Amino acid sequence: MQFAELNTQQLIELQSKYMELLGTIRTYAVNLVDAFDIRDEALGSVLGCWDGNAYQRLFDEASKSPLNKSTVHRESFEKYLKPLMQSNL
Repeated sequence: MQFAELNTQQLIELQSKYMELLGTIRTYAVNLVDAFDIRDEALGSVLGCWDGNAYQRLFDEASKSPLNKSTVHRESFEKYLKPLMQSNL
């Protein structure tokens, strides 16, 4: 696939098949991953934690990101995010 030349229709069909196959394995995904018995620490998983405290772990990991080190840029928030948040999407 790396060097294949695909037209638009072929890409659409490929994406459709990809989504279909993801839907097929989705119900087995957790069991498949668990079958390898790889510890959460090795996977770097914040969601698959033994204590059920996934949301706090997810928040803690997000807090470590350089993108979250500064406060919200007020002008960008008012211009882009606030209207989106107030819309009825």
